[in-house]
Order: sequence, then structure tokens, then C-alpha cells
Amino acid sequence: MNPQEINEKVEKDIKKNIQVCSKSVNKNVFWSLVLCTLYGMADNLWSGTVFVAYLKLINGGENAAVGYVEGANGLSGLFTALPIGYLADKYPRSRIIKFGGVALILTALAHSSVMFYVGNEVPEDPDKVDFSLYLFLGVMTLWGAAGGVVNGPVQALYADSTPEGERTQYYVYLFASYMLSSCVGPLLSIFLFLYWGDDWSIEDLKNVTLVGMGLEVVAAFTMFFFDDKNALKERGEEEEEEKDEKDEKVGEDEEEVEENEPLLELISPEAEKLKQRRAWIPYYMFASDLIVSLGSGMTVKFFPVFFKDDCELSPVSVQTIYLIVPLLMVASSQIASGLSKVFGRVQTILLVKALGLSFLYAIIFKVDYLKHEPFLLIPLYVLRTALMNSTYPMQESILMDFVPKKERARWKSLESVSQFGWCGSAVLGGLLADRFDYTFTFLITAIVQSVGTLMCVVLIPLVPRSEKSLAEDRKSEALARKSKGSRGSLSEPLLGGEDEEADSSRMSGVV
Repeated sequence: MNPQEINEKVEKDIKKNIQVCSKSVNKNVFWSLVLCTLYGMADNLWSGTVFVAYLKLINGGENAAVGYVEGANGLSGLFTALPIGYLADKYPRSRIIKFGGVALILTALAHSSVMFYVGNEVPEDPDKVDFSLYLFLGVMTLWGAAGGVVNGPVQALYADSTPEGERTQYYVYLFASYMLSSCVGPLLSIFLFLYWGDDWSIEDLKNVTLVGMGLEVVAAFTMFFFDDKNALKERGEEEEEEKDEKDEKVGEDEEEVEENEPLLELISPEAEKLKQRRAWIPYYMFASDLIVSLGSGMTVKFFPVFFKDDCELSPVSVQTIYLIVPLLMVASSQIASGLSKVFGRVQTILLVKALGLSFLYAIIFKVDYLKHEPFLLIPLYVLRTALMNSTYPMQESILMDFVPKKERARWKSLESVSQFGWCGSAVLGGLLADRFDYTFTFLITAIVQSVGTLMCVVLIPLVPRSEKSLAEDRKSEALARKSKGSRGSLSEPLLGGEDEEADSSRMSGVV
């Protein structure tokens, strides 16, 4: 083979590999992972330890100020979440996502402007301090609305672009992208603190936050590349198009079969009752998540200042903790995902969360000793946080398996309602921390989270232990209906209507 033939063969192989890769990677999935990576970097650079310490400094060391700002963020999310979700279900999701990208850019610019107004020193004028707090309340209100698009329409379109039966693994990818990027944020802040000085000065905190604002703008630009055309076709959609023509001749006597109805439900009264109970799965998931979020909100923003004030750790030490946590979250989510294939998703969620709560209780009851022994306290905190958050992929896959496609954006937007509870409880957490101490707030968190976790027990008989078995049931159902439909039976329900469009996301073609 001469050199020219070799070059032609290499070029042909390259083109073939490019075509294979372009077909195997869904563009919405790709841009979702990129967005989560950049958004996670920015969010974890400024919104946690850095901005909390900044707010506390300019407001005279009051924890309540932190709670008020977080409360404004959550209240905004509460009032904008459902409208955003409704619009994303009614109109193309990618269009709403693009508007969200514009909102994210404007919000980052507004936040930066307020920080420049405050300056590099703690304001001595009480009126300027109060006015600065009001400005930050307004800015965090904008963050609540802009962030609702990332948590709602973006993740709804991501779910539309992932195949059923493999959705947990796809959410592990999403979770890993966010968590690994969460390491980059604290790591970058460590370098910035070392460069500007390893102390809690207002100027250093401001500069680190401004770098985070720049990353927010970069993340926002990725939101202009989403496209509804790249969502996967639903199982039976092509068959439905053919049946629509036949149904016009038959009439409207066919009864529609609702979303997520297994094959057995067509013939078994017991299975029909199971279907009715399964319709409540999203509500149980939401209620459990809301209660756990209420507990989390009381302490998440105050653990950094607990390390700073009670344990007397430096900025680099605190940020190192939040560098390690995401790595363990990713590892824990992979292990939990593997366990779910053996024990079931709900069973694994209960097991992992129970273990995480046990570490939190250990911190609470031994805090007087542990706060003087950071080498014991930090591992307990890191393990607790990693385990409590590692169940996210399983929870999201369960929710998306039992929520119709046409309602996914609204259900994802309901997370902003949980966020409001999270931020609302942050107000209470700040007041409790000022009135009592951080340990008392941690105890309330542990009790509330225990209640929320126990609510998942009711899901054990409703959610199949095998994730793929649900997909197989629906595939069998589609084949059975197609077969019966071809015989012209009017007594059997046909695939039809918008509800069936919301069935599982079976891949029929990927761009």
C-alpha cells in the first residue's frame, strides 16, 4: 500500500469515527454536562464559604444577615419556579433556556456592580451597610430566578435526551460533572487566597467572588446551544403516527392509556391499583426532598463559619474541606449506583442516608471534643456530606421514570420550591445560631432530615428493584398493543395522545 492510499484510508477512518461519535453523543446531554461543569465551578467558587464570610463581615458578624439573603434567593425561586416550568412545558425548552442564559449574564453583572459599590473595606456608615444588604437581597432574588432555569428546563431537556432503563447512569454522569467541577471551584479559590493572602479580609473575599462572577458568565453562554430537536423520540412515537391515520377511520372509541402503565395493568385489577399508587411517587419524592432540604438549609451555609469561628480554621483549610467533599460525593454516588442494582434504588437511598445521618449525630454529641480535633471532625463531616448527597442520581432517575415528559419541566422546577424551604430555613438557622449555638442548629437539622428520609420507606413496594425491568415492561406493553391493534380490536387501548408521548425515553435516533 503506497503512502497516498494509506493517507486516504486514515482520512476515511477519521471521518467514520467522527460520524460514530456525533451519533453516539446527544448534543443536549453534552451541553448539559458542560453547563453543569462550568456552573458548578462558578457556584462553588463564590456562593458557599466565600460569599457567606463576606456577608457576615460587612454586616457586623451577624449570622442573621446570611439567612436573610438566602431567604430572598429562595423566595424568588418559589415564585418563579412554576411559571418557568410551565413555560418550558408549553413552549420549546431550549427557548426558555436561552432566556435563562441572558438572565444569568445580567445577574452576574449586577452582583459585581454591588460589590464594587461596597468597596474593599467594611463600610463604617450604618446606612451604607443597610443599603448594601438591601442590594444583595435584590441580587440574590435575581439569582433565584436565573438559577431556576438551570434546575428546571435544562434538566427536563436532559431527561428528554436520555434513554429509559439507563437513566440512573446518565444522572451519575451529570452528578459527577457537577461534583468534580465543585472541586475546581474550591481549588481555584485556594490558589487565589494564597496569592492575595490567606486571611478573611473583605478585599480578598470580594476579589474571589468577582472571579466567580466571570465564570458564571462563561457558563451562561453554553445555554445558547440547547435544541429541542435533539431530544430522543419516545417509544412508540413512530407507531403512533401510523396509528393516528387509522384511528381517524375507527373513531374516538379508543380509550387512552396513561403514562407509565405496565402491561399487566391492562389485565389485572391488582396492577391497576398499583398504577394508581405509583401515580403518587413524584409527590412522595418531592415531600421527602422538601423536608430534607428544610433541615439542610439550617446548617449548610453555617458549617463554613462554624469551621472558621469555632474551629479557627484558615480560609485555605476550609476550602480544602470543600475540595475533598465533591470527590467523595462522586465516589459515593458510583458505589451507591452499583448497590442499587443489587438492593434496589429506594432501598439503597435509605441505607446510604441513614449512614450519613449517623455521622452527623456523632458530630453533634461529640462536638466539644471534635472541634479541638479537626483531624477527626473533618472526616466525619466529609463522609456525612458525601453520603447524604450521593443519592441524587437515583432520586432523579426515579422521579423522571414516573413523571410524564410533558410535565417534567414543572416537576424539576418544583425543586426551587424545595430551595425556598432550604433558604427559608437558613433564616431560622441564622437566628438559632445567634441565639444558641451552631450545635443546636445541627441537631435540629439531623432530626428533620431523619423524618424526610423515613418518608422514602413508602416507596419500597412501589418502585421496582430492577430499573431495567420497568423499561422491559413498557417495551412488552408497546409490542402487545401493536400486535392487538393490527388485529383491529376496539376493546384494547391504543397508544395515543400527549400522555403516551410522555412515556419512557427509548432511543430511536441520536444526533
